Amino acid sequence: MEHLFDKLKKAGIVRVDEHGLVHVPGVSPHISRRQFAGGMMGAATASIFSGITPARAATEVNFMGWQGYEEGLAYGGLLEQHDLSINPTYMNDNNQIIATATGGGMGNMDIATPDHGYTPVMAEIGILEPLDIDRIPNFANLFDFFKTMHGPNVDGVQYALPYTWGSIPLMYNPEVVTEKPTSWLDILKPEYKGKVALVNDVISVMIPFTMTAANTQKPTRITQDQLDAAIDLIIKIKTEHARTIASGYGELADLFASGEVVMAQAWEPVAAWAAEKGAELDWVIPKEGTWTLVDCLAIIRDAPHMDEAYTLLNNGLTGPAQAHVANVNTTGATVMDAVPLLDDRARNMYPYDDIAGYFESSGGPIPLWPLDEMDDFVTFDDVLNAWERFLKA
Repeated sequence: MEHLFDKLKKAGIVRVDEHGLVHVPGVSPHISRRQFAGGMMGAATASIFSGITPARAATEVNFMGWQGYEEGLAYGGLLEQHDLSINPTYMNDNNQIIATATGGGMGNMDIATPDHGYTPVMAEIGILEPLDIDRIPNFANLFDFFKTMHGPNVDGVQYALPYTWGSIPLMYNPEVVTEKPTSWLDILKPEYKGKVALVNDVISVMIPFTMTAANTQKPTRITQDQLDAAIDLIIKIKTEHARTIASGYGELADLFASGEVVMAQAWEPVAAWAAEKGAELDWVIPKEGTWTLVDCLAIIRDAPHMDEAYTLLNNGLTGPAQAHVANVNTTGATVMDAVPLLDDRARNMYPYDDIAGYFESSGGPIPLWPLDEMDDFVTFDDVLNAWERFLKA
């Protein structure tokens, strides 16, 4: 099998400069998920994992993940109690974890935050440490749905811990869009031409619009004809209807708040961020379904601070730590004890009384596209190549 690092280079996701440093287009070491949540193809270029500073007196654990997620690991004074510190490198894409680890990062990296779709891929290529659940007693705090879900758990082996969750709905301004949308195709209605948007996020665009264009509930197991139909649809949206392709979900919230956009493929926290700027938004999971995401905690194989990493992961599954992350980032909590501690906004964002029903109704959780040829299905490379056609249209 072709090494995934070579595949990422071929697809243009990573590059190696003349000094041997690995780079990912769109990665900034200080960008937050709020600014560029889930985006895979940003504009800037920065070297990965270059922010490691000389070790201090406290044991320094290296973290690569979404900005703010590390706060749950440290919550409650854990760092001081165990004489630890966290050295964060903030990412804006799961591929950054893969590129860093396969590009020489194993042996330096400790904790990462892959989503449920990428976790099996990372496990397959050998960059994740199989977790010893006996060393994570707070695993018992997880909702039952998250304890057994595929992705973090692969063939009975736990490679990651579900940490936060949410989805990509169709979001709209009800003052302008007075008839509640029911389909992703409602974004094409002539009355909203020039007032809709997509976000530069390949998974969160490709999955719902593949569901729509190909009429399938398995949008990552599709033929080339189905892929072409999905790309043709989003090119039509981009070239004939969209005001812009937002670089990230933070920018999308600003576009909603300014009134420039009234309908878009979004992420639930966008509504909270837009509300801070005076725009009250609603959203719906269209009848075709959507991408539902579960961000996880994982330990990178050959982590230099294995014991400390386990301590931090276990702390991240306490109720107070989970509530802190959910309240700050407006994400879903994965442990039962967190729910009573959520603020009203975070508690009302997600249906904690029927998590399984939420995922079932939205079509997820969904695996990533296959890395290698499988039956007549397109591969991840094929999707990335098709995405380039969309970006250039």
